[in-house]
Amino acid sequence: MKDLFFIGISSTFAEICTHPIDFVKTQKQYKKTNISTVGIFKNVFKTDGIRGFYPSIAPAVVRHWAYTTTRVSVYEKIRSEESSIGQKLLAGALAGGTAQLVASPTDLIKVKLQTQKLTNNKSYTPFQIIKSVYKKDGVRGFYYGWKPNVSRAVLVTVGELVAYDTGKQYLLNYMDDTFYCHALASINSGFWSTFLSTPADVIKTRIMADSKNTMIGTAKEIVKNEGVLSLWKGFIPIWSRLAPWQFIFWVSYEQLRLANNMGSFK
Repeated sequence: MKDLFFIGISSTFAEICTHPIDFVKTQKQYKKTNISTVGIFKNVFKTDGIRGFYPSIAPAVVRHWAYTTTRVSVYEKIRSEESSIGQKLLAGALAGGTAQLVASPTDLIKVKLQTQKLTNNKSYTPFQIIKSVYKKDGVRGFYYGWKPNVSRAVLVTVGELVAYDTGKQYLLNYMDDTFYCHALASINSGFWSTFLSTPADVIKTRIMADSKNTMIGTAKEIVKNEGVLSLWKGFIPIWSRLAPWQFIFWVSYEQLRLANNMGSFK
């Protein structure tokens, strides 16, 4: 049980530190214009100050308690050090998809909180959004966008866990299992998780914010109206978030394990 607790602590710390970047990324993905990341940051700060970047921190933290705790623990249990790259990819996909299916409602609430001023120029609390979604569509309303969300989770988990796992194993051939090894492996996982998951992340944001279109329909609409590269809209802020998120999470998790004589993530 200690490992689950440490995953929860590490993911919470990482989320609090990087949440403003996630907020800006979601705003950029939702807007159907080419406003710059810097422009969004300036507008939000001018209007609401620092707290304007944290409208959805509560559901974001709760999401990671369910999502990251599940996917990391499941991945670690169903693969071994001797697993092939194919087995690790399968383990990552299974762990990520299962975890996000559980956590998808919290993601929907988070996205609605982050885009509410763009959709109706009003501000709601998480509980008001929960009540509104349930009143309108019942329980199934919390699962709008679950398909791109699960698809994104599969891709991001493969990028995060498998890239970190294989990268670390490679680095251990040349260096000790220390902070420096964990830091380098986390940088590798941050890039690959961003590259693989950004298209699904863009589609997920559009659907969860206010769309009733399908996953494929939303993708076609984006490509038709904004170009194929728009599927990677927000790549820089996503990378800017995932890179430090991975760094903070993995270094914290590894150090907590080592400090409690549990051994490192292997």
